[in-house]
Amino acid sequence: MRYLLVLLCLSLMLAGTWFAGWVAVPVIAAAYALARRDVRAPREAGVAALVAWVLLLIRLNQHPAFTALLDQLGQIFPVPGIAVVALSLGSAYVLAACAARVVIGVVGINAVAVRKLGAD
Repeated sequence: MRYLLVLLCLSLMLAGTWFAGWVAVPVIAAAYALARRDVRAPREAGVAALVAWVLLLIRLNQHPAFTALLDQLGQIFPVPGIAVVALSLGSAYVLAACAARVVIGVVGINAVAVRKLGAD
């Protein structure tokens, strides 16, 4: 069940980022953490965002303008284009994990999840 929720979160982040931009990532991560209410929700939301953005970058890599963009970003920043890609993937993870962590901190976690975590 947990993996299906992560897959659903990943799919929503993929579609949300494609249609609404990066702002969808913390919103979907917060909603996921609110629905999940588990201590593992921030990590799961972060991984879902990371994988969603990897899939988006693979899709964009097929366009010839993507490599031109990476080359120009490499001229602006004194790093290779792959470092810019890694930075964007890292920011997606951090953005989702922090949004989910804030929700877990405000709302709390489910008591059943704490007992299950102790049993693991």
